[in-house]
Amino acid sequence: MQADSTRQTLTLTAADDGLLPTLRASSSRGPSPLTTPSWRKTMTGTDENELLDAKQIHDEFGLSPSRLSELYRDRTTTGCPEPDETEGRRRRWKRGTIGPFLTAHRAAKASQSSVRHSLLTGPRDQLMSTSEVAKVLGHKRTVTLLGWLQDRPGYFPEPDVAEPTETGRLRRSWYLGTVADWIGQRPGPGNTQSKSRTQAASPAEDGDPEELLDTKQAAPMLGYSSHLELNRAIARGILPELARPDDVLRSDRGLTSNRYKRRRVVALAHARQQVPTSSELGERRMEAAVHALRTAADPGAVTIEVLAESHPGHGSAVAWKKTIDEARGTLQAD
Repeated sequence: MQADSTRQTLTLTAADDGLLPTLRASSSRGPSPLTTPSWRKTMTGTDENELLDAKQIHDEFGLSPSRLSELYRDRTTTGCPEPDETEGRRRRWKRGTIGPFLTAHRAAKASQSSVRHSLLTGPRDQLMSTSEVAKVLGHKRTVTLLGWLQDRPGYFPEPDVAEPTETGRLRRSWYLGTVADWIGQRPGPGNTQSKSRTQAASPAEDGDPEELLDTKQAAPMLGYSSHLELNRAIARGILPELARPDDVLRSDRGLTSNRYKRRRVVALAHARQQVPTSSELGERRMEAAVHALRTAADPGAVTIEVLAESHPGHGSAVAWKKTIDEARGTLQAD
């Protein structure tokens, strides 16, 4: 008798924040019951007493080290268990300690998905506005969604409908089915839920344009949940417009803090809210790069930072570098 072939697939629920994929088993004879605890279904090891550090937890359970640090920092509200072993700043948990917690945490997140569920209830051809899509994804504002379209081409689907408004802005809409399908196969864990910390209010945009803002003040204006997240985006080249601060303050302990003029932050925030398609952005970058190279007394002075600062919201450092290289090649061929 030929043995049944059993296949296993990983699925993410709509409310999943990527902490733990749900393992569903099925066979040619139909689904079979699972009795193994859900937190053990993604384990790469079987020893419940094995100690795992942040990297090993990420590899096995899909939880990023930064998110683990946040859960531990807010353990009074998240319920994150104390490490089973601590060596200096290194924390390690037993597999049997961290696994059940992550399962319980994911279940708690799923129970808070009433807004997402209500918005996703309807015909698949129902159009959803940008703000509705943002709510479905767990974001209070649309900046994150628009940032995906600008900074991560191909990560989130392009709008199914895009039409200009009377004021010249672009109104984007997605079919419910498009959003639901993307959630069902969402790449990467994501982190769509708000942090437990209270976010500082965004400074008024109509203040002194020359006033210097630190990254804690600039972060909410640009749609980032914290100054750490903003600093990471700048360091990774996602925001080359801010690669060069207007001022740098150094504390008595030698720590530095970048400062940016309000007008630069406001201009970038507006640009990120009015994002064209990726192909349009590419054309604009190329036009800017070609013009700058042709008119510059020293073509070598045309850098990523210079172009990004004069054209905020037009792409990452990687995108600008590729465009500048292509523009140089085009001019040399002429």
